[in-house]
Amino acid sequence: MVAMFASFAAWLFPSFGVLRKGFDNPSRLDLGTFTVLACWYLLIFVSFTAGEKVGGLLVLRRSTPPAQLLNLKSNIIYYGFTLLSTAGIAATLIRVFQLLPLQQAIAAIALGQTNQLKEVLYEDYHIGLVSLRYLVLYPASIALYRIIRSRSFTPLNIFNVLLLAMSVVLLSSRLTFIATLLTVVFLLSFDKRSIKVSIPKLITILASLFLVLAVLNYSRNKDYYERNKLSFGLAGVSEILAYLGAPFQVAIGTAQVTDQIIGGDPDAYREYVDVEINLMTNSAFFHLTQQIGYFSWVYIALICLFMGLVFEALASLGKTIFLLPCGAILYGSAELWRLDLFQQGTFIVWFVIGIGLPALLIGGQRLFAFATAPGTARSG
Repeated sequence: MVAMFASFAAWLFPSFGVLRKGFDNPSRLDLGTFTVLACWYLLIFVSFTAGEKVGGLLVLRRSTPPAQLLNLKSNIIYYGFTLLSTAGIAATLIRVFQLLPLQQAIAAIALGQTNQLKEVLYEDYHIGLVSLRYLVLYPASIALYRIIRSRSFTPLNIFNVLLLAMSVVLLSSRLTFIATLLTVVFLLSFDKRSIKVSIPKLITILASLFLVLAVLNYSRNKDYYERNKLSFGLAGVSEILAYLGAPFQVAIGTAQVTDQIIGGDPDAYREYVDVEINLMTNSAFFHLTQQIGYFSWVYIALICLFMGLVFEALASLGKTIFLLPCGAILYGSAELWRLDLFQQGTFIVWFVIGIGLPALLIGGQRLFAFATAPGTARSG
């Protein structure tokens, strides 16, 4: 809900004649459109809440405490996530430099065109080892959590932070960067009943975050901003406004013409809505409506109910490694004003391996304990 209101605020924010917002002519927000979108976002909120209630009740019936292996301080699963994400990023970089000569890649980085590295990856793209690069979210979150909470600057923690930086800088993975920050905040605040906020520290953190995102954005689109005579600061603010506000612009514009967009050309909505051609992830409301029509209301209710249930079931286990996929679900919910991340490959990797790897290790541990326990029957 916070992300949705931020999107609405960005849509309302004036351009002052110099800022880029992703559109020039705002869509008309009338009572009918407001009602449709209010019901849509309320359905999402209620579905998540109901799922959390059911998930909490399921965990209350458990009698077996979580295994020590699952403790957030345990290193075994941390090593596993590090190994998998390292393999994924290494495979990705090898793939990129196979398709793009090293000199050309260095030139793209120097000229502020790092998007070229990411774009070349999707030429003849196949799911495989490269998909494991998304998992850097988990070891990087643990590393930053330990550095902030325990001042633990171990080589492994530093390595995972550098791995995240490599993913963000070389592969333009801004989504992973934001997801990691959100997950770290979730981990740090999980066991706190109240949070004290220092205004000077908050301002410093927000300013630093803006600076990092602005630098990353400028490294991807330097030529574009220079052509449009936008300075570094204005480019950073403009990117935030376009990123946040354009999806709400599309949601408002398409809520008025749902019958015309259902099942048609995915880009036909641009006939009804003023939005820049280079902006693609323009409102989960529109994309789901265009793909599956009015059944999207049933779908969004069910997927949010399920994710709310899983989130609360895992979070109710306490401070375990399962808080990491909780962070992924939290980020997926925060993106629902823009796109349905729950059906994207990025989230599927987070969800399946984030839950599957710990579950697999626990299952193996218990099987081993059972097989080696005294009195266990063995066949000759």
